[in-house]
Amino acid sequence: MTTSAQPLDEGKATMTVADLISPARPKMILSAVCTAFGALLAVVPFIALHKMAAIWLGEDQTTGLLGQPVTWAVIAVVALAGSQLLYLSGLGITHLAEAKLRHQLRRRLVDAFSRLPLGRVAETPRGAIRKIVCDDTSSIHTLVAHVPGDATNAAVGALAGLGYLLWVDWRLTLAIFGLWVLVAIVLMGTMPRTLGKITERFAEAQTKVAAATVEMLEGIKEIKNFQAAEATRTRFNQAREEFAKFSYEWLRASGRAICLIGAFLRPAVVVATVAPFAVWFTSQGWTPLSATLPFFLLAPAIPDGLTVLVYMMQHIYESRQAARDTAQLLSEPPMPEGDHRDDVGDVRGLVELDNVTFSYEPGHPVLREVSLTARPGTVTALVGPSGGGKSTLASLIARFHDVDSGEVRIGGVDVRQARFKWLYSQVALVLQDVDLTHDTIRANIALGRPTATQEEVEAAAAAACIHDRILRLEAGYDAVLGEDAILSGGERQRLTLARAYLQDAPILILDEATAQTDPAAERDIHAALSRLAAGRTVVVIAHRLATIRDADQILVLEDGSVVEEGKHEDLVAAGGRYAAMWKRQGETGSEGQEA
Repeated sequence: MTTSAQPLDEGKATMTVADLISPARPKMILSAVCTAFGALLAVVPFIALHKMAAIWLGEDQTTGLLGQPVTWAVIAVVALAGSQLLYLSGLGITHLAEAKLRHQLRRRLVDAFSRLPLGRVAETPRGAIRKIVCDDTSSIHTLVAHVPGDATNAAVGALAGLGYLLWVDWRLTLAIFGLWVLVAIVLMGTMPRTLGKITERFAEAQTKVAAATVEMLEGIKEIKNFQAAEATRTRFNQAREEFAKFSYEWLRASGRAICLIGAFLRPAVVVATVAPFAVWFTSQGWTPLSATLPFFLLAPAIPDGLTVLVYMMQHIYESRQAARDTAQLLSEPPMPEGDHRDDVGDVRGLVELDNVTFSYEPGHPVLREVSLTARPGTVTALVGPSGGGKSTLASLIARFHDVDSGEVRIGGVDVRQARFKWLYSQVALVLQDVDLTHDTIRANIALGRPTATQEEVEAAAAAACIHDRILRLEAGYDAVLGEDAILSGGERQRLTLARAYLQDAPILILDEATAQTDPAAERDIHAALSRLAAGRTVVVIAHRLATIRDADQILVLEDGSVVEEGKHEDLVAAGGRYAAMWKRQGETGSEGQEA
């Protein structure tokens, strides 16, 4: 099979974090250079104060301009202004780069989702998708916008300060820093080695609670309708409790050490560690009095820079984790796309499944060597117990997944050899779960044909028995769903039928649209379906056997295999599985949930 689509990063098994943020790397380097020079300039005012103190105490005999305190005061002010200018410029550069990168990543993620198998996207919780597209791309902010600027500024500032103190008096510097290192080692020992794994579990729990929240909010009507509020609330509470558990576990694991280190690095505590050493060294005559001033001024600033790094560690970890998740998704090869792009295949609307076997998990087939031929102008019904493979079979026609073996052909063309645009122009799906966008009614109907004229949109709405209802709205076809128009379930279903009618695809796949509607809405939907199905190849997943008794062929699927096939009368007369289902529905008057 010839395919034209290529993985997003051809030649790489997995995109790395470095690959992901590479578009922003030049700006990150520039920011690091700016903030590094800013950090070096930030040390100059302390040097100036040291020189001024030495001049006033008579310990510095420099003559000329550099021997004047006012000269060093000017140098201090200029250096301080330059330091702030470089630091803020560096942060501005990376913030702009991060905003641009975030926009690019969101476009690439949406494109990546569009190229993944549709079945996989449909099975991904909306909360998880939102986290990947919105939250994770925002979390990368720290890695791009702050690490080059704040982290570099803090690190270079600490090193520059340390270097100057070593130049002033290396013995006093080593004594003070030796004490700090010893205390830091002791405090870091209180942090568990499993912190990384705990943080990973915390991130997973965060994703679950986001998904559960979105599920509960978006499905609130269905939840109340089916009295499933308690079950949904239970799932949400479980996710919330798990998130709280791991949050507490992470805080308990990392918080103690971070708080102790933060307390030790406070300026007052740092000065308290410097003072005894300064008194000792000056009393012994090892260090001039003016030379102790930089230690009182610079020493608190050095731990302050380290504190910035410590407090950034968690944000950096979360940012890298989000970047890894994003990179992993972008690394996944898209569903291969074929080259066929003609308007029609050999026979427009012909659907063929040839010995199709498919499994979601290797070794557990959902469909086993299923064959089917659905010709233009006919209705093919799929019935059978829940889990028998009906929805899976229908989804394979629209290439939600690729088969393990066998072929699915539309118009004589293997769906794997077709361009996506051509394939989706051949198949229209009308499912029980109605997906409408937060947009105008006109835009929702014309989703598959954005260039459709107003007359074409209205004709499609009329065919779907929804035109009169739309005209009763104050804004008509310009009404925005959810704001200007609140539609019932049946009315929303008819909007999707109008969308399918306007698409004018030769193949129509129906997951019976009337299973959860009232009788009046059901009559309108059936009338709309009759117009929509005329002349098309129709494949319907039947829940009520009475609705498909006139189908041209009926396939009974059980455990992934076709156990019976034929017309309604023949199957009833055969006395097999279909006949038993028909009898049971006739006796109980049920809606055929088993089917």
